[in-house]
Amino acid sequence: MSPLYDLDELKNRNEEKVWTAIEEYLAAHPGVCRCRDCILDTAAIALNRLPARYQVSASHESAPTEDTSHDAEVKEAVVAASALVARRPHHF
Repeated sequence: MSPLYDLDELKNRNEEKVWTAIEEYLAAHPGVCRCRDCILDTAAIALNRLPARYQVSASHESAPTEDTSHDAEVKEAVVAASALVARRPHHF
């Protein structure tokens, strides 16, 4: 990779929204497993269900938390992902 590219500046705006939605979901559903694998799997599945929304830097668009146009879609993806994770065999 060329040093001309700063990949740290490339962000999927849905990532922060998914983490926020997961926190809200966990607060409302105390029986959901909170182990590292289940949380990371939920985030990965939710992000894979959503269209990527990349931005190069915060100066080009509003901050991800200010953009509420896709919040319902993000929450639905987290609920669906959590349901899939809950149905799989667990490590207990």
